[in-house]
Amino acid sequence: MLVKRSFLQMVFPSNDLSKIAVKEKRVVPLNTKDYRYLRFRAIGNLEVDKPKGGFNSNWDGFPYKYFEDDEPGYGYKSFIGKRAHYEHNSKLGDKGAIGELIDAYLNRFIYPDGVGRWSDLDGKDNAEKRLKILSIPNQKDGSIEVLMKIDTTLLGKKILEPEVERALERIIKMIDTGQKLFCSMGTNVEYSICSVCGNKARFASDYCDHMKPIRKGAITVVSANNIRDLLDKDLLRPEWLKHVVVSKKDVDEVLNGISNKGVAVRNGEINHKLSFFELSIVKSPAYEVAKALEKISSQNDMEYKDYLRYVRNMIGDDVLLDIYSLLQEEGIVSKGCEVKW
Repeated sequence: MLVKRSFLQMVFPSNDLSKIAVKEKRVVPLNTKDYRYLRFRAIGNLEVDKPKGGFNSNWDGFPYKYFEDDEPGYGYKSFIGKRAHYEHNSKLGDKGAIGELIDAYLNRFIYPDGVGRWSDLDGKDNAEKRLKILSIPNQKDGSIEVLMKIDTTLLGKKILEPEVERALERIIKMIDTGQKLFCSMGTNVEYSICSVCGNKARFASDYCDHMKPIRKGAITVVSANNIRDLLDKDLLRPEWLKHVVVSKKDVDEVLNGISNKGVAVRNGEINHKLSFFELSIVKSPAYEVAKALEKISSQNDMEYKDYLRYVRNMIGDDVLLDIYSLLQEEGIVSKGCEVKW
């Protein structure tokens, strides 16, 4: 089993969630007195263009189909219930945890009728279908968003390591003053594939020369036919080549040409079967657009009615009506009450 830690970018306050986006997501109860909440764009995939997709700065890439994986313990849902940490100190256990990951959301690709998930299109024979789906107007970016709950009640209890408690105090202050915060995810990987030679590694001892620390991310020149062979074996996919092959002209040659010319390829690691085990707040980012999309600190910053108006604006009237109907079903609101539109 390989372990990956991928540095991601920051969280910033944002109140411009659209009604459609909110309707697709869940409403999570918040306790802003004891906790602070950060919503991160945590990880992108190899299918979409940069800056939202591609290899991260560690030259690790993640195929989208493993985000959709619904096997227990895998896919985007494996973030949920895990600890939030500081600088990947998960080995400390509870002494290094500054909160937890209470929810995760996948910005799923839009599919045409007849396609339920990305894995339905596995294999080189479906390459053209995949490319057409990726070109759908306003296609989703396939990224994973994670909601992190920072526990302010840990301060002063002497539960955390002293360094972690000092870091937590700084983090809370940064959240409350609107400063930038950066995060980084940790995931277990069942195996990885070298983008240059197709070597399969389950453990670090299985790595080829291209994946050695001093060579990972470097450029290697290989023949166009070598890349075509990897495509034929479905170890590479056409939609990934924009991140693997350095030149757009060479991408076109590999896909549409017949020559065996040398092409420059990035030494990247393509990671398969993902089980996320933590998300850390860190000092340095690597994934370009893993921004904290939203910061929620305290509702005491506004009058309660203003807060209710804020919530209404966030979730939209359609969702409010759905909640009202649910309250009627549960007997909390009388069915004799009407809503005038």
